[in-house]
Amino acid sequence: MVASVRRTEGSTPRTSAEGLAALLRALGDDTRLRIFSLLTKGEFCVCEIEDTLGLSQSLVSNHLAVLRRVGLVQSRRDDEDARWVFYRADPAAAAILAERLRALFDVQTAPGDRRRAEQVCRLRGR
Repeated sequence: MVASVRRTEGSTPRTSAEGLAALLRALGDDTRLRIFSLLTKGEFCVCEIEDTLGLSQSLVSNHLAVLRRVGLVQSRRDDEDARWVFYRADPAAAAILAERLRALFDVQTAPGDRRRAEQVCRLRGR
Protein backbone atom coordinates (compact mmCIF):
# COMPACT_ATOMS: atom_id res chain seq x y z
CA MET A 1 0.00 0.00 0.00
CA VAL A 2 1.31 3.44 -0.88
CA ALA A 3 1.50 5.80 2.05
CA SER A 4 -1.51 8.07 2.18
CA VAL A 5 0.29 10.95 3.74
CA ARG A 6 3.31 11.60 1.53
CA ARG A 7 6.30 13.75 2.33
CA THR A 8 9.05 15.18 0.26
CA GLU A 9 12.28 16.47 1.77
CA GLY A 10 11.57 19.56 3.82
CA SER A 11 7.86 19.66 3.02
CA THR A 12 4.70 19.06 4.95
CA PRO A 13 2.57 15.97 4.32
CA ARG A 14 0.15 16.06 1.36
CA THR A 15 -3.05 14.11 1.11
CA SER A 16 -4.96 13.17 -2.06
CA ALA A 17 -8.60 12.11 -2.26
CA GLU A 18 -7.40 8.51 -2.50
CA GLY A 19 -5.14 9.13 0.46
CA LEU A 20 -8.03 10.42 2.54
CA ALA A 21 -9.99 7.27 1.75
CA ALA A 22 -7.02 5.14 2.86
CA LEU A 23 -6.75 7.10 6.12
CA LEU A 24 -10.45 6.67 6.77
CA ARG A 25 -10.24 2.93 6.02
CA ALA A 26 -7.34 2.61 8.45
CA LEU A 27 -9.27 4.46 11.15
CA GLY A 28 -12.49 2.59 10.32
CA ASP A 29 -11.40 -0.27 12.57
CA ASP A 30 -12.44 0.30 16.20
CA THR A 31 -9.15 -0.98 17.59
CA ARG A 32 -7.00 1.15 15.28
CA LEU A 33 -9.13 4.18 16.11
CA ARG A 34 -8.61 3.53 19.84
CA ILE A 35 -4.86 3.13 19.34
CA PHE A 36 -4.60 6.28 17.21
CA SER A 37 -6.65 8.24 19.72
CA LEU A 38 -4.32 7.14 22.52
CA LEU A 39 -1.25 8.04 20.47
CA THR A 40 -2.55 11.58 19.90
CA LYS A 41 -2.18 12.06 23.66
CA GLY A 42 1.46 11.02 23.90
CA GLU A 43 4.20 8.55 23.12
CA PHE A 44 3.77 4.91 24.15
CA CYS A 45 5.56 1.60 23.69
CA VAL A 46 3.62 -1.50 22.62
CA CYS A 47 3.41 -2.86 26.17
CA GLU A 48 1.92 0.42 27.43
CA ILE A 49 -0.67 0.38 24.63
CA GLU A 50 -1.47 -3.25 25.52
CA ASP A 51 -1.97 -2.41 29.19
CA THR A 52 -3.93 0.78 28.58
CA LEU A 53 -6.35 -0.70 26.04
CA GLY A 54 -6.41 -4.30 27.28
CA LEU A 55 -5.15 -5.76 23.99
CA SER A 56 -2.63 -8.45 23.08
CA GLN A 57 0.88 -7.62 21.87
CA SER A 58 0.36 -9.17 18.43
CA LEU A 59 -2.91 -7.31 17.91
CA VAL A 60 -1.34 -3.98 18.86
CA SER A 61 1.69 -4.61 16.63
CA ASN A 62 -0.46 -5.51 13.62
CA HIS A 63 -2.64 -2.43 14.01
CA LEU A 64 0.38 -0.18 14.50
CA ALA A 65 1.81 -1.51 11.22
CA VAL A 66 -1.35 -0.46 9.38
CA LEU A 67 -1.31 3.00 10.98
CA ARG A 68 2.37 3.43 10.12
CA ARG A 69 1.81 2.37 6.48
CA VAL A 70 -0.77 5.11 5.93
CA GLY A 71 1.47 7.66 7.66
CA LEU A 72 -0.60 8.36 10.76
CA VAL A 73 1.92 7.01 13.29
CA GLN A 74 5.63 7.59 13.80
CA SER A 75 8.04 5.42 15.74
CA ARG A 76 11.42 5.90 17.37
CA ARG A 77 13.87 3.58 19.08
CA ASP A 78 14.94 4.33 22.62
CA ASP A 79 18.39 5.96 22.75
CA GLU A 80 19.61 3.82 25.64
CA ASP A 81 18.02 0.47 24.77
CA ALA A 82 17.26 -0.01 21.06
CA ARG A 83 14.93 -2.92 21.85
CA TRP A 84 12.30 -0.41 22.98
CA VAL A 85 10.25 1.27 20.25
CA PHE A 86 7.93 4.15 21.06
CA TYR A 87 4.98 5.24 18.93
CA ARG A 88 3.08 8.49 18.61
CA ALA A 89 0.59 10.03 16.24
CA ASP A 90 2.27 12.05 13.51
CA PRO A 91 1.14 15.59 14.40
CA ALA A 92 1.31 16.84 10.80
CA ALA A 93 -0.69 13.86 9.51
CA ALA A 94 -3.27 14.29 12.29
CA ALA A 95 -3.61 17.99 11.39
CA ILE A 96 -4.09 17.16 7.70
CA LEU A 97 -6.67 14.52 8.58
CA ALA A 98 -8.57 16.99 10.79
CA GLU A 99 -8.45 19.65 8.05
CA ARG A 100 -9.69 17.25 5.37
CA LEU A 101 -12.52 16.02 7.60
CA ARG A 102 -13.61 19.61 8.30
CA ALA A 103 -13.53 20.30 4.55
CA LEU A 104 -15.88 17.36 3.91
CA PHE A 105 -18.58 19.10 5.94
CA ASP A 106 -17.88 22.64 4.73
CA VAL A 107 -19.81 22.37 1.48
CA GLN A 108 -20.60 25.65 -0.22
CA THR A 109 -23.85 25.71 -2.12
CA ALA A 110 -23.78 26.89 -5.69
CA PRO A 111 -26.06 29.75 -6.76
CA GLY A 112 -29.52 28.39 -7.45
CA ASP A 113 -29.02 25.16 -5.46
CA ARG A 114 -31.31 26.27 -2.66
CA ARG A 115 -34.05 27.30 -5.09
CA ARG A 116 -33.80 23.98 -6.96
CA ALA A 117 -33.85 22.03 -3.71
CA GLU A 118 -37.00 23.89 -2.62
CA GLN A 119 -38.65 23.10 -5.96
CA VAL A 120 -37.83 19.40 -5.62
CA CYS A 121 -39.21 19.34 -2.09
CA ARG A 122 -42.43 21.06 -3.23
CA LEU A 123 -42.85 18.51 -6.00
CA ARG A 124 -42.47 15.71 -3.44
CA GLY A 125 -44.99 17.37 -1.14
CA ARG A 126 -42.59 18.23 1.68
